[in-house]
Amino acid sequence: MIFHSTGTFPSAGHLAGVNAFVNAADAFLELRRLVPPEGAEAGGLADFSLTAARGEKLCLLAREGGAARAALAMVAGTLRPAHGEIILNGRRLRETPPHRRGFGYVAARAAWPRFRRLAAYLAAELPRETPTTERRATKVERLLALVGLAGYGGHRLRALAPGEGFRAALAHALIAAPSLLLIEEPDEGFAEPERQMLATLLRGGPAAGITTLIAARTAATVFALADRALVLHEGRIAQLAPPQILYDAPISLAVAEALGEVNVLSGVLIEHDDDIARIRLENGAIVSGSLAESIAIGQRSLLMVRPERIAVAAVAAEELGEGALSAVLRKIIPLGAQTRLLASLGGGVDIVITRPASAVLRGLQPGREMAIAWSAPHARLYAASPPADAA
Repeated sequence: MIFHSTGTFPSAGHLAGVNAFVNAADAFLELRRLVPPEGAEAGGLADFSLTAARGEKLCLLAREGGAARAALAMVAGTLRPAHGEIILNGRRLRETPPHRRGFGYVAARAAWPRFRRLAAYLAAELPRETPTTERRATKVERLLALVGLAGYGGHRLRALAPGEGFRAALAHALIAAPSLLLIEEPDEGFAEPERQMLATLLRGGPAAGITTLIAARTAATVFALADRALVLHEGRIAQLAPPQILYDAPISLAVAEALGEVNVLSGVLIEHDDDIARIRLENGAIVSGSLAESIAIGQRSLLMVRPERIAVAAVAAEELGEGALSAVLRKIIPLGAQTRLLASLGGGVDIVITRPASAVLRGLQPGREMAIAWSAPHARLYAASPPADAA
């Protein structure tokens, strides 16, 4: 069954059961224990498995990139796996050559024919049963308009700007109505309009019903495009879930960092009650968070809290409420849509806080004390090794 967010924070045990498979009855694409060939630049990818439902948009998020690209290349057939199976709608594809798989493939770096013009390049991919030259031209122009390239049919491929090239490659991948769409790194160097265009096409355009695998390197792409995302860390599947679950309840610190900016505070676990625990930081302050995994009392721990989850006020800590900490504001940095606050908790422990640019920062001034706090379910606790003696 596809795992959907319920708006709650699942426990570590619950998340551990969120594996790489949808229900067999819903499966459209199955990758079974794929292993890249020896010598391939695969970012450590090995024994790779996943299942995608028909029409699902699934991101493979790997910040180093190589593992996700290798997975897509094996599915496309441009990289032959040493072991494993690729099954699409019940049909085994490992022995099927790439041009017979019927997939659309948007490579990170397209190799364009030197003198080809865009319209002719797309028309060559239309099924032979498309009857007349006029009908073929109409279909090409309609697709070019959908990807934001209306009137570009006469342009030479190698004269296209990078963003235009991506749109052209996407049109080329979609022109023959593929059974599966593969997209490499649409976050690499593209302006926001390309990401918005792609999201519109995948959600409501000609690609809406096409099962899609996306090799991504940034969280922004995951949130814009994915129904679910699979985080790869050192070539292994770290967690698979809808993007918001990955963001709110990451099963590991590596997953948390892959989905966005984090503060990481080091300390020792001193007590816990069910999934909520408290640790003593290295500066002596005591803070709370939710347990992402089993941690023993006295064990060194890492608390992760995202900058936007931290409340801040120009008051004494006891006025802000239970669990609030005293801090000294070091710097306020306006960054367009948001404002960053850099603060010190003392003892060499620093923290970053973000606020929307519209937020009122009444009374907050660099060099002055303030109070900060967060809700325990919005912070996650992970074991650090080696364990420490009880505090």
